[in-house]
Amino acid sequence: MPILSSFFSISRLALLSRVPFWAQALALCALFTIAGVVALDDYGVIWDEVAQRRIAIANVDYIITGDISALSQAADVAYRYYGVAFETPLLLAERAIGLQDSRDIYLTRHLLIHLLFIAGGFVCAMLAYRMLGNKWIALFAMLLFLLHPRLYAHSFFNTKDIPFAVTLLIALYLAHRAFRRDTIGAFLLCGIVVGLAINLRPFALLLPPMILAMRALDLRQASGRAERKRILTSAGIFTAAALATAYIVHPYYWENPLRFIEGLRVLAQHPNNVNNLFMGEIYRPDAVPWNYIPVWFAITAPPVALLLGAIGCAAVCRQAITRPLAALRDREIRFRILLLGYVLLPVVVSIALQANIFNGWRHMYFLWAPFSLLAAVGLRALASGGAGMAFGKSARLPRWARGGGLHMAQRTLAYGVAGFGLITTATAMVALHPYEYVYFNALVDTKTPGALGKRYEMDYRYLAQRQALEYLLARYSDATLRVWSEEKSWLILPQNDRERIVITDAPEADFYLHRRVNFLSAPEPPPIHAIRAYGSVIASIVAKDADAYRAEYNDAAASGTPLVRSDFDVYDYNGALYYLKEPCAPGDVDAWFFLHVIPADPADLPADGRESGFANLDFQFADQGVYIGDKCMAALALPRYPIERIRTGQFVSGEGRVWGLDIGLAAHAAAQTLYESIAAGDYGPPTAQSLFDLYLIGDSLAYIREPCAPGDTDARFFLHIFPADPADLPADGRESGFANMDFQFADHGADIGGKCVASRELPAYRIERIRAGQFVSGEGKVWSAEFPMGRQPSD
Repeated sequence: MPILSSFFSISRLALLSRVPFWAQALALCALFTIAGVVALDDYGVIWDEVAQRRIAIANVDYIITGDISALSQAADVAYRYYGVAFETPLLLAERAIGLQDSRDIYLTRHLLIHLLFIAGGFVCAMLAYRMLGNKWIALFAMLLFLLHPRLYAHSFFNTKDIPFAVTLLIALYLAHRAFRRDTIGAFLLCGIVVGLAINLRPFALLLPPMILAMRALDLRQASGRAERKRILTSAGIFTAAALATAYIVHPYYWENPLRFIEGLRVLAQHPNNVNNLFMGEIYRPDAVPWNYIPVWFAITAPPVALLLGAIGCAAVCRQAITRPLAALRDREIRFRILLLGYVLLPVVVSIALQANIFNGWRHMYFLWAPFSLLAAVGLRALASGGAGMAFGKSARLPRWARGGGLHMAQRTLAYGVAGFGLITTATAMVALHPYEYVYFNALVDTKTPGALGKRYEMDYRYLAQRQALEYLLARYSDATLRVWSEEKSWLILPQNDRERIVITDAPEADFYLHRRVNFLSAPEPPPIHAIRAYGSVIASIVAKDADAYRAEYNDAAASGTPLVRSDFDVYDYNGALYYLKEPCAPGDVDAWFFLHVIPADPADLPADGRESGFANLDFQFADQGVYIGDKCMAALALPRYPIERIRTGQFVSGEGRVWGLDIGLAAHAAAQTLYESIAAGDYGPPTAQSLFDLYLIGDSLAYIREPCAPGDTDARFFLHIFPADPADLPADGRESGFANMDFQFADHGADIGGKCVASRELPAYRIERIRAGQFVSGEGKVWSAEFPMGRQPSD
C-alpha cells in the first residue's frame, strides 16, 4: 500500500504541470505523427497533386535554364500564377533523395504535407497559449485544428490549401509575437512568412492591411519621437519583407512583376467549369448563391467547434462594442479582433467579388486556424463564466452564485463539453476512415441512406478511386485490367499492382471508375462495386456492357426525333436529349457540353436561371456519356415543363464555342410537318431554285435544302417583299422600295435529320415580286433568287 500511495501521489501527478508546455505540445504532435504514418498509405493521388508537381518542375527548370516556355504556354492559364513556395521544396527533397518510382514519390510527398499539418497544430497550441495563458485550452485549440475530419484527410494529398492554411497560421503566430516583442527583427520575420503566404494564396493579401492598421494604432499611442520612428521603421520593414518575399519565391513574376495583377484576376475568376451540387441544386462556379461558403463551413465543422467558436466570436464582439477605446489600446483584444476579421472578411470579399467557387469550401480551409483560436477564446469564456464573458450577463447573478463553487461547475461543464466534442469527432473520423474528406455533421440528414448524395457534393476529389482499384485488383487477382479513370490514384499503388492496371481511353476500357453511379440518365447496368459514405455512393465501378449501350444508341437513332446534325447528332428520345456521334475519338468529347433550356413559361425556371432566362444543364461527357466501340453517346433528361427552345453545343474555357446550335422545338415540329407535306408532293414543284428550293405555300414562303450541312444556314437570310401598291410599304421600307423581312435560320427553321426547312409568313397585301437569298455582312451574297408573284397570299 505505501508503494501504491507513493506511485499515485499528487506530487507525482504534479510533475506533468512542471513539464514545459512546448514539450507537452510536441508529445501530442508525436502521437499524431505515429497515427499519420499508420494511415499514410490509405489515401490516393488527385489530379491536382500531379499538376502541382508538374508546375514545380516547370518553375525549377526555368530557374536552372531560363526557359519560361513551359510556364507561359501551359494549357491552363491559371497554372503559371500558382505559387510554388511549398511545391519547390517538395520537388527538391524528392530529387535530393533520388526518388524515381511514383509510389515512393507520392508517399514521401504525403508524409511531408502531413508533417507540415501537424506542425501547424503545434503552432496553433503555442499561439493559443500565448493568447490565453491556459495549457488545457491551448491543447484544446491544437486538437480542434488537427481533428477537423476534412482538413485531416486533405493533409495527406492537398498541396494547395493545407500548406496555405498552415503558413497563414504561422504568420498569425509571428504577428502576435511581433506585437509582444515590438522589435524590428520580429516584424521582419513576420513579413517574410506573410510573403510566403501571399505566394501560396492571394487571400493572404488581407493580412498586411490588418497588421499595419494595428501598427497605426500603436503609432497613435506612441509617447515619443523615438518610439514613433521605431514603429514606422518596423511597419516599413514588415511591408518590404512581405512584398520582396512574395516576389522572390514566384519565378513567373521575375521578368515582369506586373504579372501579379493579372494573376490576381485569373485566380479570383478561376477558369474552371466544375458544377457544384449544393442543397439539391446544380450551380456553375460563378453563379453559386451567397451562402455557399457559410453553409459548407457550418455543415462540415465539428459541432463543438461551431458552439465554442460562436461563443468566442460573441465574446470578441462584446469586448469591441462595449469598450471600443480600451479594445483599441489592448493589443490582445485587438489581435482577437484581427482573428475575427480574418474569419469573416475573406468570405465577404469572395461574395462581393463573385469569385468562382467550387469543391465545397476547400479554397477557404485557411479559415479553420483563426476559427479554432476563437473557439479557444469561447472555451475560456465558457469556463470563466459561461455566457457572462460573451454576452455580459454574469454581473446579474446573485453574489452567492458568483462564488468559487459555481465557477468550478462551469469550468467542469466547459471542459466536459470540449472533451466530449473532441471524442465524438475523433470517433466519427475513425468510422469514416479513409473517407474523412466527406464528413458532415448533424446539421444535415446523415441518417437517410443516399440523402446527402442528392443534396451535396461528396467525393469531388475522386479519392475513393484508389479503393475501387484495389477492389478490382483483389477480385481479378491474375488479370490485366484495362481501366478508364478520371484521377491518378494508380500512381501510388505498389509496382506489381500498377503493372496489372492499364489506364486507357474509354473505348478500349473494360471498367469505368466514376465518382457516382448515374453517369447516364437512361438506365445503365448496375455497378459491380460501389463505395458509400452515409449511404450515398461516392465512387463506383461499372463494367463495360457494349451490347446494352449499342442497343440504346440504335434505339435513339432509329426512334428518336432528330433535332439537328452537327459535330454530334442530337435526338429527342424518351424524355431525354441524346448526343450521338460515329465515328468518335476521345478528343471529340474533351470540350465542355453546354445545354441551355428555355421554357415556354418563364415561371418554370429554377431560381438560379431566372436572371439568365434559361435552365443551365451544362455537363461533361465523363458524367453523362459512354463509348461503344467507335461511337459516343451521352444522354441528359430534359425538364418536364413545356420547352420553347434549346441551345446546345460544346465550348472550351477561354476559347469559346467548338460548335453550337439553337433549336426551337415548336419551329422544329412545324418544319417536320411542312417537309413531309412538300415531300408528298402536296405543293407541286418549287417556285424558285438555288442553294435552297423556295415554295409558295398559302400565306408563307418555305425554304428547303436536302441534304443540308450546318454551314448552309450560318449566313443570314434576306427576304425583300415588293408590294404591288407602294402605299402598302411600312414606313421603314419606303426609301428602299421593299419590306425587309431578313431573318436568322434558327428563328424560323430547323434541321430535321439533315434536311433544312424554314418558313416565313408573308404580308397580307398584294405582292408584285419577292427577292430572297443569303448574305454575309461585309462579303455580299451567298445566293439569291428573285421571282414574280404568280398569285397573292390570300389567293
